[in-house]
Amino acid sequence: MYPSSTLNSPAPFQSSLFTKPIAAHRTPKLKITNIQTKRPSASETVSTTKYRLQLLASEFSSLTEPIDRVKRLLDYAAVLPALDESARVQENRVTGCTTQVWLDVVMDEKGKMRFRADSDSEISKGFCSCLIMVLDGSEPEEVLGVKTEDLTEMNVGVHGKAVSRVNTWHNVLIVMQKRTRFLVTEQKQGALAGCSFR
Repeated sequence: MYPSSTLNSPAPFQSSLFTKPIAAHRTPKLKITNIQTKRPSASETVSTTKYRLQLLASEFSSLTEPIDRVKRLLDYAAVLPALDESARVQENRVTGCTTQVWLDVVMDEKGKMRFRADSDSEISKGFCSCLIMVLDGSEPEEVLGVKTEDLTEMNVGVHGKAVSRVNTWHNVLIVMQKRTRFLVTEQKQGALAGCSFR
């Protein structure tokens, strides 16, 4: 289902999911402090997922105009890989969104969470792309540790539609976490079933 190069990528930011660069012509040049030089070392307690979340929050908080944030979401939507038609099934639908959103979640052979998504709305697709950029390849505990409040910096609102957009962030994240929990439980049950107790 996932290309092997995606599953075996050494670093989350080098994932083949995002091979197309974000279009620079759509938004003003960003003035972000050089946060990339502050990447945590292996001995620091900040997780890679937390680091990616901080990068994304910095990127969106640097965009002061709501329309620029929407344009940035559209940039992210453009780099989201297409979801196979076979994954566009009812059990992969994210409920509670005003648009149709599909989310495919698997745990790879290393126990890392892998996410793929699509939507019939470009803005919702952008939300999904951002969340996948942050959470794809993460440990289950990291996925489960993200809180909706962590996404407030990226709040993208257009007058009158801000609430439904916040719901999209929330609903997709909640479903990512719910399916992660299910796969962790399933994996533990499978491990217990393989053990013999004497």
